[in-house]
Amino acid sequence: MQIKKVLSSKEIREIEAIIEKNYGCKVGLHNYRVFMTGEEKIWIASKDIDFGIFDVLKRCYRIGIYFGKLKRNRKIKLSIEGAMIVGRKATKNVVFIGEKEAIKFIQGYDVRADKLINAEKNNFVIVKCGNAIIGTGILRDDYIENLVPKARRIVKIDS
Repeated sequence: MQIKKVLSSKEIREIEAIIEKNYGCKVGLHNYRVFMTGEEKIWIASKDIDFGIFDVLKRCYRIGIYFGKLKRNRKIKLSIEGAMIVGRKATKNVVFIGEKEAIKFIQGYDVRADKLINAEKNNFVIVKCGNAIIGTGILRDDYIENLVPKARRIVKIDS
């Protein structure tokens, strides 16, 4: 992972505005050190981390938490951790699914929604089962397209 740039306060406010527009909540990203990689991936880390040390280190594979990926249409595709941060307060683009659908979702399948909260079609949504935030997806006409990466899926669940 190569850090493209550490975001300024103005850039962090822009990302917070995108999150507020898309998910209807305010997230305090200014409490973290926010940086971006070359693929427009947004990462957050503690403010205590000194990025000057990375000039000395030969290899650094990961630092902080992967928050999400900034898309060209002023939307953010949240990671599972990003969805957990934003989803606690989100009032828009939130989808609730049942327990059986949640099991299918974490296995990587597309599912049907039980309840939608201000959700826009063909937009990123936060997927919840009860109070648990289980990931992100894209709301299509009659289903939720799964965006959980293959490496994060649970293959077999014992009943």
